[in-house]
Amino acid sequence: MMMETGIGILAATLLWLALLVKLTRRWLPRKLLVVVLLVGLAIALVPFNRLHVGGYIFSLTSYLSVSSVMLLLGFLFANLVGEHWRGFNSLWQSRQQWTAILIFFAIAGLFLYPMTAGLTLFDPYRLGYLGTPLSVALVVYLFGWALLCVVKRWYLLLLLLLMSVIVYYLKWLPSLNLWDYVIDPLVVIYSIFSLLKSGGCWLLRREPSTQQVS
Repeated sequence: MMMETGIGILAATLLWLALLVKLTRRWLPRKLLVVVLLVGLAIALVPFNRLHVGGYIFSLTSYLSVSSVMLLLGFLFANLVGEHWRGFNSLWQSRQQWTAILIFFAIAGLFLYPMTAGLTLFDPYRLGYLGTPLSVALVVYLFGWALLCVVKRWYLLLLLLLMSVIVYYLKWLPSLNLWDYVIDPLVVIYSIFSLLKSGGCWLLRREPSTQQVS
């Protein structure tokens, strides 16, 4: 349990560092982002009232999914040294890749969380307990997305799915439910917000041309 809690706090610390980089990258050159990262890491190592920054964030977020941790690591890597890795940079900045990722998490979250909260008599969270008859549905769903990723070359989403399953079988988190390894509320909220934002921007770009036609 101590190791699992440590992993949860480490993931929360990654979220803290990613937020710092996100808030400062518009005003600072890429080289200074390393300094921001080091300062943020130093702050994270200093306890406040016997608890570190990661501990405070962990108390709010609980365990982040493997997908969230992978995306946080990818975000930090892309902003700090991604320019020196052309293959990774082109993959990370692919709009098609990100659209697929956002749609996947939005669909999964809208399916899981409202129903789990009691809006229906069916609880989809039970699908995540592998080995039960109901779990076949989740396995088929993830396998279908994995096949689509291979066909469409959405390698980033494919990597997220594979790592989630691998870590699930390694049991690095206290949960025995596969859902908790694949998604979490934060990544779902981010995905829905990003899709709504992209849709709003698309409508704003389309509005002038619509007015000209009319």
